[in-house]
Amino acid sequence: MDFIRQNPDTQINTSKGRKKAWNDLPILFLALIPMVIIVPVLPSEPSARPVILIFLTFLFITGIYGMRGNRRRFLLSCILALIAIETFWVSVWPAASSLFLPAEFFLLLFLGHQAGYLFQELITSEGGIMDIISGTTALLMTGGIMLGTSLHLSGWISRTAVYDPALLHSSFAKAIPEGVLLLIRGGESSFGSSPLTTVLLMTGSVCGFLLLALSAGKIAGYCGKNRG
Repeated sequence: MDFIRQNPDTQINTSKGRKKAWNDLPILFLALIPMVIIVPVLPSEPSARPVILIFLTFLFITGIYGMRGNRRRFLLSCILALIAIETFWVSVWPAASSLFLPAEFFLLLFLGHQAGYLFQELITSEGGIMDIISGTTALLMTGGIMLGTSLHLSGWISRTAVYDPALLHSSFAKAIPEGVLLLIRGGESSFGSSPLTTVLLMTGSVCGFLLLALSAGKIAGYCGKNRG
């Protein structure tokens, strides 16, 4: 056992495992950036729904790819993604357009699973300043999509927002950048005011503040360590 603990090859493999999350971030950004920037400006017509679903499918694929290092985490992400993707694409048919909302719930579970993995890596991994900034940015985007999706669902659950089943994809797309902004700076939601919405906004504001404080602390620790 002592040989295993002191074996340089074992330490190198462990270091590589810690770096894996940061190495996969560019691929994840290829899906997160279009979701935050391109999807919200797509037309509101029903014909835009398949385009949004293509971006969502790519988000699921990149998320699964990033969690391939842990078998249990990988299998769970595959199950959640499979259910969500199937439900999203079935909602393309006009008769099943209302299934877009249940699909959002599974998207929320998948993103929560992914955010937990990214947050764990941010805490435990020792990366450089760019690694910390990239990890924080990915978490802010992921958390913002989660918050926007949650607010979109809360408007439907609390009946504080009226949705046209054929245009659910449009209101969902507009909720994404709003969720990112609310996570960073707080504020009021455009999806009505209800106890559930208030709880979501408060939770998002606290999580956003803690995430930014944690990243600032890690950057300060990194700079202090290098100076020493």
